[in-house]
Amino acid sequence: MDFDFSSLFAFILFGLTIGVVYGIVALGISLIYSGLDIVHFAHGEIYMFGAFFGLVFSEQVGVPYPLALLSAMICAGVLGIVIERVFYRRLTRAGGGYTVAGMGMIICGFGMSVVLQNIAFLIWGADAEPFHVDLGEPYQFGDISLPKSYALTAVMALFLMAALHFFLVRTKLGLAVRAVAHNKDIAFLMGINVPLMISLIFGLACALAAAAGTLIGPMQSVQVEMGYLMLMKAFAAAVVGGFGSLPGAIVGGLLVGIFENLGAAYISPSHKDIYAFLLLILVLMIKPSGLFGVEARVKA
Repeated sequence: MDFDFSSLFAFILFGLTIGVVYGIVALGISLIYSGLDIVHFAHGEIYMFGAFFGLVFSEQVGVPYPLALLSAMICAGVLGIVIERVFYRRLTRAGGGYTVAGMGMIICGFGMSVVLQNIAFLIWGADAEPFHVDLGEPYQFGDISLPKSYALTAVMALFLMAALHFFLVRTKLGLAVRAVAHNKDIAFLMGINVPLMISLIFGLACALAAAAGTLIGPMQSVQVEMGYLMLMKAFAAAVVGGFGSLPGAIVGGLLVGIFENLGAAYISPSHKDIYAFLLLILVLMIKPSGLFGVEARVKA
């Protein structure tokens, strides 16, 4: 039996498309980790809120889809800043990482996840909502048909990643954000407003999550419980790439998307959700710090 290379190409193409979405969410998780030294376990719910924001702006307000995407990012960014300032700020001042306050922030993240999910239940209910976006006929690559929603997702995701890279590398505000992520104490001594930069980091990460939710909305239905599985896969992508590494988050998301799609195609589609974690285990067995991670050396 001849091997079908066109099918393999199609599976990889669709895997890359969903992988960039994982990469965007993983990018936000890594961004928060680099700035606050914690894992934000409510990030999946921010992704879910972003999808609903995009749905509301697109179908109820009636704005064009690109504007709905931008509006959802702004709303989720503001929501993230409010959450950080109201709920996380006092714990942030006491330190993150493995301190008592850091563990408190992790527990607070779990609690915030439950609160946000229940608020979403009260607003939108438990039923899945279709996200209708008419983008026209799909693209044809020989025998492969690629819906325009998938192509738009890939293009917009790559644009957002490039914009974030430009912001962090080429602007003074981005350099201040990187300085705070590297060392808060030294950044404070250099005159940088550290609390403001932490709020900006949180807002940017939440805006990225909202972008991912709005981009994936036309490909899937939007529902309140959609955040948990995305959080787990994005977390796997962040760890595969090297936790805290922004380029690693992108590469990890792409690898998870491809691995997941190929596993569903050639092994079993009914176990599609476990392949991301199989890849995670394989990478950690070979390189415990992740592909782009740096192993910490601790002196006694």
